[in-house]
Amino acid sequence: MTPAMAATRTHDRLSALFDERARLVAEATTDTTPVTALVLLRALDVVDVVQGARAFAAGLTEAEGRTWLRSWTRTRFLFGNPANLPERTPARAVAPGGTAAWLGTCPKDHLPGVGRLLKPLTGALPRLPDTLDVPGSGAGPVRELLLATRDVTLVQYLVHLHHTIAEATLLGRLGTTEPLRLTHLPDLDADRAHGDPGYARVHYAAENTPELRLYTSLAP
Repeated sequence: MTPAMAATRTHDRLSALFDERARLVAEATTDTTPVTALVLLRALDVVDVVQGARAFAAGLTEAEGRTWLRSWTRTRFLFGNPANLPERTPARAVAPGGTAAWLGTCPKDHLPGVGRLLKPLTGALPRLPDTLDVPGSGAGPVRELLLATRDVTLVQYLVHLHHTIAEATLLGRLGTTEPLRLTHLPDLDADRAHGDPGYARVHYAAENTPELRLYTSLAP
């Protein structure tokens, strides 16, 4: 196979995965009300983020989950200490280690006070372990989640991870108690990643470019 043929095959595969997500979003519900989830983080604990995201997604009502999915599981990440949330704004889910909390879902233009007062998360992605194990009590083998990290900021990493976990949970493709192993790689090869992924996150490789990139791949 020539390099041009291989590039075309990769593009076609990424386009198919990209289009599948658009289809799933469009079919989620006829309710097009834009909603957002808020995530407060006082420290970066990737395992906490995964466990909390699963708990949050699983705790939504069916209608809430479908509307959030139709909103492309829009999420804002904010600097904040979950322990300081006011009683009038309780968290829907708190990570086991207490490093993150989830609020919402909220109408995009009517966020709670903390959404207007706290600063958006910023910064570079710190060096992450090659692998991270997320404990679970479910039966069966540990499922692998591959994540690309080259030229990815902290917020971009969290967006790709959070979309994958939340959407896979909402769609019934990831159980809330399944053990996971996160594997960090500079890049994911669409032809060498999971042949038929349980879920995958494909997005643009950079702003103002039509080139697609595989950011996450969940084992079948």
